[in-house]
Amino acid sequence: MLGKIRSLAKQSAVYGLGTIVTRAVAFLLLPYHSHLMSTTEFGVYSLFMVMVTVLQPLYVHGIDIAFLRFAADVGQEERRKALGTALIQSFLVGGTLSLAIVMLAPGLSQVVIRTATSNEYTIAKIAAGFILLDALANHIFTYLRIIRKPLLFSLIKLSNVIISIGLNIYFVGSLGLGAKGAFLAFFYTSAVTLLALLIIVGKEIRLSWKWSEVKTWLVFGLPNLPAMFFMVAIEFSDRKWIEAFMTIEDAGIYSAGYRIGMLMNMVAQAFRYAWQPFFLQTAKDEDARETFARVMTYYIAIACWIWLGSTLLLGYFLKMPLPYIGHLIHPAFWAGFSVFPVVMLAHIFNGIYANLMVGVYLEKKTKAIPFVIGAAAVVNIAGNGILIGVMGFGYMAAAWLTVVSYSLMCILMYFYIAPKYHVPYEWDRIVRIGLTTAAFWGVSYVLGDAVGESNWALPLFRTFLVMALPVLWWNYVILPDEKSAMTRRFNRKNS
Repeated sequence: MLGKIRSLAKQSAVYGLGTIVTRAVAFLLLPYHSHLMSTTEFGVYSLFMVMVTVLQPLYVHGIDIAFLRFAADVGQEERRKALGTALIQSFLVGGTLSLAIVMLAPGLSQVVIRTATSNEYTIAKIAAGFILLDALANHIFTYLRIIRKPLLFSLIKLSNVIISIGLNIYFVGSLGLGAKGAFLAFFYTSAVTLLALLIIVGKEIRLSWKWSEVKTWLVFGLPNLPAMFFMVAIEFSDRKWIEAFMTIEDAGIYSAGYRIGMLMNMVAQAFRYAWQPFFLQTAKDEDARETFARVMTYYIAIACWIWLGSTLLLGYFLKMPLPYIGHLIHPAFWAGFSVFPVVMLAHIFNGIYANLMVGVYLEKKTKAIPFVIGAAAVVNIAGNGILIGVMGFGYMAAAWLTVVSYSLMCILMYFYIAPKYHVPYEWDRIVRIGLTTAAFWGVSYVLGDAVGESNWALPLFRTFLVMALPVLWWNYVILPDEKSAMTRRFNRKNS
């Protein structure tokens, strides 16, 4: 069991590198954009990125999930044909959608931002182009996951990041094009990435499109389309509520803090990339269910440790004045920093939900997914409307509603799938991990209130707490067989 989990961990680490460097664009560009865009312009940029996220599921319409499911356990030639089918289907649907967006750009832009002008119309048209390019590239990245090429996957993702940062420096910094410049950078980055993928994998693509096959894929994948929209609603609708009932400046500040909180989304996404092929290919093993349970425990432990370290220490780093450039993030956006610990907590539950999906896929119960995520979306949208629109609680309410939504998804999915595919999750260890993490966080903040957040010794004490948590777990969470395995591995490396 531990050997298989080590293999999963290695692939998660490599996929994590690819995922982290891709998501790192948001982190690396946030300081840059915060100094070159006003909170209003950053709000425009953020709201159009919400539009992009809303439209992306239509371009893949469940084909990505079906491709992963039906190409994971067939021969290589069939996989190549499946890749060709996925590319043709997304091009046909996505090309039609992009043409419609270009033609309807003025009206669509005014839905995104009430005060949209011709500049925003152009942004919408640019977005139509790179959403299509990204949809096609996404299928090739999925193919690399299926054939277990995590290193190649991550290297291409890394190249994507370097190109994106360079083009943002040119369009946003040198040319001063603001939000439109950022979208131009994304368009050209997507074009170069897709071209590189076609050069590398092109010889393996077998263009094929049969309605009988596509129909089967759609039957499996289309139930996920409403689920994708519901997930987008949970993740992004809050910005529209904030823009509508507060100000676009508040939407920009909140978006900056939310983007920092997406650090945990990188962890969850890296796990998801390696997890899906892993459980599909090991489900028939004799100890599969025990392995799945152990994976859940390890994921929660790693995620909680990252959450504690980020919550206690990341704020200091982001506000730290640096030589030549000043503050890493412009002070105009600091008010949004209160959001990121809550958002990170929400995405811990996002990763837990991904683990719970094992039974849904293996038992082919995907039709339940829209109902589970839909219920969470209704709570999120209605809650934001009430708490922000009616009661005026502000954007912290939106952040906490994200936690409520993801945790509700986990609860509903667990009670739905547990009777159909039981996994013996290690709840006692999971509770100990959660309680000790919460206790360390509580001690830190009680002390912070007592001595003041500006006390120079507080970061040192918080660093000590972060490092001490795994030591506590070694004595009260880690099992004897795990200790023996880790000790043996450590001794081999140092012998």
